[in-house]
Amino acid sequence: MRISKVYFNTEDNLDLIGLLHTPEETKTITVVISTHGITSNCLKYRDDVIAKVLTDNNIAYFTFNNRGHDVLNVDGPKDKKSLQGSGAENITDSYFDIKAAIEAMLSKGFQKIVLQGHSLGCTKTVYAYNRFLEEKQERILKSICGISLLSMVDVPGYLKMTLGETFEKAVNYLKSFNEKEDVIIEVSNNFMPVKPKTALNYVQNKDIDFFKYTDKNFKFEKLNNIKVPLFMRWGNVNELISIDAKDLVKLLNGRINNKYKDINYIENANHSYNGKEKILADEILKWMSINYLNV
Repeated sequence: MRISKVYFNTEDNLDLIGLLHTPEETKTITVVISTHGITSNCLKYRDDVIAKVLTDNNIAYFTFNNRGHDVLNVDGPKDKKSLQGSGAENITDSYFDIKAAIEAMLSKGFQKIVLQGHSLGCTKTVYAYNRFLEEKQERILKSICGISLLSMVDVPGYLKMTLGETFEKAVNYLKSFNEKEDVIIEVSNNFMPVKPKTALNYVQNKDIDFFKYTDKNFKFEKLNNIKVPLFMRWGNVNELISIDAKDLVKLLNGRINNKYKDINYIENANHSYNGKEKILADEILKWMSINYLNV
C-alpha cells in the first residue's frame, strides 16, 4: 500500500489535507472517501485497517481532515485564518469539505467514489449527498457509486438523552449569548468545549435532523433519497444509540427502501470498532464486491 498526502482547497477557501492510500502495484478507478466524526481526525487505526483491506483488493482509500477535526483548530488561507474544529464548526459547512474531497479525487483520475462517514461523519455525508441532489450536481452524483455509514448518530436525540432534565436549561443558556459572540463555553461535563452557536446548530438545525429513529412515524426521507448501494453498521457495546442495536437494525431494514442496502451490526463492537476493525473492513469489502463497486 502506498500513502501520499493530498492538499486541497474548498469553495469557501479553507485549506484541507488528507491521506490517499493506493494499491502498491496496480491502478484503480475506485476510491472510498472517509469523513471522520466529532472531535476526530484522519489519523485513526480503524482507517489504517480498512485502507489495508481495500488496497489489497485494488480499491483506494482517502481519509481527510474536514474542518471539524479535533476539538478546536485554526484553518484557512494564511491571510484569513478562522476558528474551526468540532467545537466551532457549522456542521452544514462540511458540504464544502466533502465536495472538495470528491473534486480532489476526480482530478486524480478516480471515476467511482464511495462516500463513507463515521459517527457525525455520517450526518455530514448524508447532508452533502442530499445537497448534491437538490442542486442537481450531475457530475458529482454520477461519480458516487455507494455510501457507507458507520455508527450513525441521531445527534439532537443523543444530546437530549445525555443532558436529560438539563437539556432545555442548556438550550436557553446557549441562546443567551449573542450570535456573533466569539466565546467557548462548557455546556456539560460530558460534552466538549463549544461555541454557543455551534452547540445550537447541533440541536436545532432541521437540515441535519434526519435520523430520528425513536419517532415511530419518522419516514427517513433523506436516507431514502440514497439510490446507490447503502452500507450501515453499528456496534452493540457502548454505542451512541438509545435502543438495542438489533432493534435498530430491524427497524431500519423495515423503513429504508434502498434495494441495495446492507444494514446490520457487529457483535461486541463499540462505537469506534476497537478490536473489531478487521471484521468491519471485511464486511465493507464484501458489500462492495457484491455490488461491483470495486470493478
